[in-house]
Amino acid sequence: MTHINAGKVVKKLSKWIDLLKDVPVFLIGNGPSLEDIDLSPIADFFTIGINRPFPKIDPTVLIWQDLALWTQEKSKVKKLQALKFVRFGGGGQFDNKDYIFFHLKGKDSSISGDPSILMGRGSSGPLSFQLAYMLGCNPIVLLGMDCKYKELKPGKYQTDYYGINPMHRSHTLPNCRRGLKFMKNHSKHRIIYNCSPNHVFDKNYSLEKVLSKIDYKPEGREFYKEKLLQNAK
Repeated sequence: MTHINAGKVVKKLSKWIDLLKDVPVFLIGNGPSLEDIDLSPIADFFTIGINRPFPKIDPTVLIWQDLALWTQEKSKVKKLQALKFVRFGGGGQFDNKDYIFFHLKGKDSSISGDPSILMGRGSSGPLSFQLAYMLGCNPIVLLGMDCKYKELKPGKYQTDYYGINPMHRSHTLPNCRRGLKFMKNHSKHRIIYNCSPNHVFDKNYSLEKVLSKIDYKPEGREFYKEKLLQNAK
């Protein structure tokens, strides 16, 4: 990998603040519950996919922080039409206009006020929420953010909708739940619809129910993607 000064790679994203104010967003995790959800109804909405939402959906934005994902999945990632939003040092094609890089700072999740700086480590779900929050998106819909495994048989568990993620460690689920609590703490400022069977949010909506509540005509991936790219200066 070519080493490039971070200042030349991470763009200033001050124009992203409230750029998509009151635009609904669907945050797509990788929890086992995603296996049974048809995502085709949200194909034209603004979506942020976390780590490996493919092959379920090619989201508007794909976000990840771990270099391991790039190492393992770069052939698939390169083929996606999604805008790639990746931690500096997490891989990617530095000279491709479809890649935008962010700095990851701090230990705990928080809203930095600068979309080029995301806060907290150990779970990517809160990072997607921070981005959506700073963009002004509302409501924010959580899909596949289970923060628990699916028991296939005694002693055998499915970690993700696509099977077993060997990268999961003992701290993975606790970090995930902390991330959900961080999101829940911002429910006074955003409408949050939880479509995941986690134990942090009190309600679990079906995707169909959420779509019936949203009065908004989606613009399509290219519209949102180009708007983000045009304002990444």
